Amino acid sequence: MKKIITTFIIVAIVISITMYHNKQSKSTPQIANIELIEVDGSLQHDAMENLIAPYKTEKEESMNVVIGESAETIEVGKPESKLTNLVADILLTEARKYVADTDMAITNIGGIRRPLYKGNITIGDVFEILPFDNSLLVLEYKGSDLLALADAIAKKGGESISGMTLIINKDKAENVNINGLPIDSTKTYKVVTTDYLSWGNDQLEPLANYINSTPLNMMMRDAMFDYVTCATINNKKISAKTDNRITIKQ
Repeated sequence: MKKIITTFIIVAIVISITMYHNKQSKSTPQIANIELIEVDGSLQHDAMENLIAPYKTEKEESMNVVIGESAETIEVGKPESKLTNLVADILLTEARKYVADTDMAITNIGGIRRPLYKGNITIGDVFEILPFDNSLLVLEYKGSDLLALADAIAKKGGESISGMTLIINKDKAENVNINGLPIDSTKTYKVVTTDYLSWGNDQLEPLANYINSTPLNMMMRDAMFDYVTCATINNKKISAKTDNRITIKQ
């Protein structure tokens, strides 16, 4: 099944490239041949394999390019974890390059698909950790909406955040701070998140209540590429920590 899916993805890439070429050359696409192939777990089609082989090889080579090194294996978990903290910290760091007064970052743990393992970090690793094509936005909210967001985070048992701290007490958020200060419900705050979450998805409904939106024109994984590459240029390995940004009241 994995082979079938991989083949389908590469075929889709080939078709996209062909369509783009035809568009650029303003020529009319032609159907060279049609053959119906039954799809099952034993699918084997030499002609198709030969067609996609050059693209598959090129893709695999690019995915294996090393862009950095992790000093440790960095895991995902709740209410906070090293990797959820790292990803949110990366988003906040990158967002502040474009919108300097960005206050906090949030993304959903469900979008972080595997740990970052100790050792070399490849382009493929970043794609596997952050596989979804989520674009980044800086959104503006009333303080009251961020208090509601903190409660949504508490109900989920934690989330990937940076710039905000809170205590979870029976599905409610307490002691909610932004940059070390209590949230002022009358003020507005700027939050970097994904286009997916800006719709209030994944039980984070308050994120749909933004006042203004500033697209950063980059995907979440692009922020991680930039962060890792910058660390490598400065001879630093990637590491992370937990710091009690989300705790559970005992």
